[in-house]
Amino acid sequence: MSEKKETVLTAEEAKSIVTALGPSLGCGDFTYDPVFPKNRKDVAAVRRMAEDGHSYGFDTVYLIWKDRSGVHYNELINSRSTKDYISIDEVTADGGKITVKVGSGGSYSGSAWKKTITRTI
Repeated sequence: MSEKKETVLTAEEAKSIVTALGPSLGCGDFTYDPVFPKNRKDVAAVRRMAEDGHSYGFDTVYLIWKDRSGVHYNELINSRSTKDYISIDEVTADGGKITVKVGSGGSYSGSAWKKTITRTI
């Protein structure tokens, strides 16, 4: 009898991976709770904020997923050049096609924006 490997990605797993691999500027770094699609628990988008404590900071959004071979990640977007805060507005899944909708009020760039990013896992 073979054991079936669990493919549920926990919030703690997702956050710890992003905290370990994400950028750090030494002060004010923070990993937010993952955003899962409504119909899945094996994939999530996670936002990492990196700040130096006084004049520079940026966000990075990652796609994290777990399958039988382990946990994987892909950087979706970052705001290194604009310094804008990025929000994860929605994560949807249709089979292996994962869609992440992100946006910003233009906190530093002065221009609000929205973007839809699709990956196949």
